[in-house]
Amino acid sequence: MKLKELWKEVDKLSKRFPSDYRPVLGNGKCDKPKFMIVFINPTKANISSHPGWEGFRAPFIGTKPVWRVLSKAGLFGTQLTKIINLSNTWSIRFAEIVYTSLARRGVYLTNIVKWTGSNADLPNAAKIKAFLPLLKKEIEIVKPKYIVTMGLIPFEHLTGQKIKLGEYYKEVMKKKKLLIFETNIDSKKYNIIPCYFPVGRGNPKKATEILKLLKTL
Repeated sequence: MKLKELWKEVDKLSKRFPSDYRPVLGNGKCDKPKFMIVFINPTKANISSHPGWEGFRAPFIGTKPVWRVLSKAGLFGTQLTKIINLSNTWSIRFAEIVYTSLARRGVYLTNIVKWTGSNADLPNAAKIKAFLPLLKKEIEIVKPKYIVTMGLIPFEHLTGQKIKLGEYYKEVMKKKKLLIFETNIDSKKYNIIPCYFPVGRGNPKKATEILKLLKTL
C-alpha cells in the first residue's frame, strides 16, 4: 500500500464520524524520515481541514505554536518560523514551502486520529480504536527511524505501555540522553521516544527540552 491509498482509507473512515471539517493527513519526509512525530488529533485551527481549502492537508497548516516549538528544538527553520509568527493566514504555496523545508530536515508529522472535530477536545476511545490501525499502516509505509509521540495517548496506544512523563523527563534531563522504547508493528521493531504535548494541554518548555535531545541520536 502507498500513502495515497492510505489517505483514501482515512477519508472513508472519517465519514463514520460526522464533522464540518475534513480529516488532516500526514506529511513531511514521506520515505524513511529520521523522525516521525505523532500528535493526537487535528483541530479546526488547521485551515487545511476547512472545506474551502484547495491545497494539500497536513498537520498545523495555518497555525503557529507547534512551529515555534519545532524551531526552538532545531527541527524547523528560524526564518520560516519568523514568517509564520507574522502571518495572519497561509497560502497554499507557503504551506508547500513549509513542508518542503520540514522534509529536508528528515521530519514527518502526523496524528494518531486524523478526524477533525469542531473543537479541540481529545478524541474518544472509539476514534482512537478506529484510526490506530491506519496509523500503524502509515508507519509501515513511511518507515521512520524514530517515532516521537507527543503526549501519552499516542505513546500508550503504540507501545501498550504506561509511563509517567514527569519521571521520564527528570531521567532524560539528568542523563542528557533520551530513553528509547520499542514496539513491534507487523513483526518489525520501531524506536519510540515519548514527549510532552507541545501546546495547550501539554508543556511547551519541557517538550522543547526533550526534542532538543533528538540531535544526539
